[in-house]
Amino acid sequence: MGQFMNYKEEADKLKDRLLQSRVELDDPVPRAVANTVAIERGKVEGCPVYRLLPERAHGNIFYLYSSDLVHPITPREWQFILMLCQMTRMAVTVPLYPLAPENDCEDVFRMLLPAYQQFCRRREQGDMVIFGCGNGAGLALSLQLLTWREGLPDPEKLVLLSPRLDTEYFDRDIMAGREAREEQRGGRTLRRKCRAGREKREIRKAFLDAYWVKNYAGRTEYTSPIYADYTDICKDILVVSGTADPLNPYARRFTERVLDIGTPAKFFEYQQMPKDFYFQPKRQETKHMMHVLHDILLNTDTAILHHYMEEVRARADWSKWFPEIFRDDNAIKYVSGHPRAAVSTAKGRNIFNLLNAATQRAVDDAVRLFLMEYPNGTVVYVGCSLDTMLDRVDNGRVKWYDLDTPGRLALRSLYAGPQEREKRIDRSINDLNWMTQLSPEMDKGLLFVVRDIFSYMSWTEMREFLDQLYKNFQGCNVIFDMATPRAKLMMNFVTKRSGAEYRRRRLAMKDPRRELELMNPVYNVISVHSVLENVKLQKDWKPVLKMNYISNRNRESRKLIHLRLGYERYKTFDGHFFDPEIKREHNEKGD
Repeated sequence: MGQFMNYKEEADKLKDRLLQSRVELDDPVPRAVANTVAIERGKVEGCPVYRLLPERAHGNIFYLYSSDLVHPITPREWQFILMLCQMTRMAVTVPLYPLAPENDCEDVFRMLLPAYQQFCRRREQGDMVIFGCGNGAGLALSLQLLTWREGLPDPEKLVLLSPRLDTEYFDRDIMAGREAREEQRGGRTLRRKCRAGREKREIRKAFLDAYWVKNYAGRTEYTSPIYADYTDICKDILVVSGTADPLNPYARRFTERVLDIGTPAKFFEYQQMPKDFYFQPKRQETKHMMHVLHDILLNTDTAILHHYMEEVRARADWSKWFPEIFRDDNAIKYVSGHPRAAVSTAKGRNIFNLLNAATQRAVDDAVRLFLMEYPNGTVVYVGCSLDTMLDRVDNGRVKWYDLDTPGRLALRSLYAGPQEREKRIDRSINDLNWMTQLSPEMDKGLLFVVRDIFSYMSWTEMREFLDQLYKNFQGCNVIFDMATPRAKLMMNFVTKRSGAEYRRRRLAMKDPRRELELMNPVYNVISVHSVLENVKLQKDWKPVLKMNYISNRNRESRKLIHLRLGYERYKTFDGHFFDPEIKREHNEKGD
C-alpha cells in the first residue's frame, strides 16, 4: 500500500508540473505552415479545429496528433502535417482535443465524435482516412471502432504511427518481455535504466487512472483499444513503428490480432528507429515511410515500387539476357505491366549480371534437388526480400516459410500475395527469435536457404547464426552462396562505383570445406561447387563476357555451399527420434 501511495504522490506532482507548464498561444500553427497552405479555423465543443487545404484537394485526413495525452501539438509535428498535406494533396483536419489533467477521456471523446461528424459532412471528394501518431494513434483506433456504433461513416483507411494502445496497462507482459531481453543483454547501467523505466510507467499509470481514465475504467474501446472487438474494423490498415520505440510491442500485438481475423494489415517496422522518428524529415527511414504513405493513401504504386523494385527489374533483365540460365515469370509479368515502375541500373549482359543469374539458378536447382529427396519437407527462405522462389520450385507439397523484415514483406504483399502452403515471418534476420515461429517436421526434411546474406556478416555473426540453427534444428540443411576474397573485393568496387545502394561485403571464403570444418566439426559440408558449373558458354555473348565467364569458372569465383548441421534424425515407429551418430558411438563402445 505504501508503494502505491508513493506512485499516487508522484502522479500528483506530475499533475502540478503540467499545470504550471501550460502556456496559452493565440495561434498554435507555426507561421511557416500558415504562410504555405490555406487553413480554415473552427471550434467544436470549445476546442480549436484546423483544416489544411491544398490546391485541388482530393481526399480527406482526420489527423490526431501525438500528445502523450498531456502535451500540446509541437511545431515539428505541424511541419510533418504540412508535408503530409503537400505530398498527398489531401485536406487534413487537425482537432486539438482537450488534454489531461484538466480533462479526462470522456471530455476527449465528447469533442472528437462531433468533430469527426463535422469532418464527414465537409469532406472533399475522395477517400476518408483516420490518421494518428503515438497516443493520437490510440485515439484514432478507438474512434474508428466507434464509428459503426455511433452511426458515423467508416473511413476507407486507418493509419497508425507508433501507436500507444493501452492507457490502463492491463497486460504488463507486453512491455515486460522487451525489458527482460534488454536486461539480459546489458550490464548494471542498462538494468538500472530498465528499473527506472518500470517506475516511470507505474507513475504514468497512476496519473492516467486518476486524471484521464476516471469513469471510463474498463471500457476498452475508449481507453485500451488493443483489447477491443475488431469485428467491424477498417479493411485497409497501415501500422508503422521502430524497433527502438518503447511502444513497438503494441504495434506488433495489434497487427497480429488484425491479421488473425483475416484483415490484411500492412506493418512497416524500421530497425533501430525511436518513437516519432518520422518527425525528422532528413532521415532515410522517414523518406522511405513517406513513400509508403504516398502509395497507400493515394492507391498508387509510383513511389514505393518505383523506388524499391530494382531487384524485381533485375530478375526480369536476367530472364531477358540469359533465358538459357534463369527465368522469373513473376518479375517479367510485373515489369511488362509497370514499364516505369523500376528503372534498370544494369548495363546489359556483363559478368556480374551473369554471375547473379547463375547464382539464383544454382540456388533454385539445389532447392529442387532437396525437394526431390524430401517432397514433403520444409524450406525456410532467409532474407527472401521480393523474390518469389516458391513459384519457380514448388512441387505442390512443400511447406514454405519466407523470412524478412516487416517493411520488405509489406512491399512484397503489394507485389505478390502468399500461397496456400506459404507462411511469411516479418522479423529481422538478426533477431534470432524468429526460429521459435517455425514448426517443421524434422523427419520430413528441413532446408534453410540463405541467399546473399552471409557475405554481409562477420565470421562471428555467421557462426552464431549457424550455431543457433544447429541448437534448434539439429540435422537441418543449409544452402548459401559465397564469393572468394578476390571476387568480394571486385564486387564491392563495382557496387560502390555504380552509385547503387552500397553495402560492403565483409565475408569471403577461399576454401569453404576447410574453413567451415574449422568453424565447427559437426558442420558437414555436403557439396561445394561453382555457380557456373552448369552454365554453358553461348555463341551470342560478346568476347569480353566470354573471357570473363571462362576466368570466373576456372577460378570458381562464386560458389554454392550445401551444409548439414549435425546429423539427420529420423522418427522410429514408437514416435521417438533415431540419431545415427549416437547409434554409431554406442556400437564403437560395444553397448
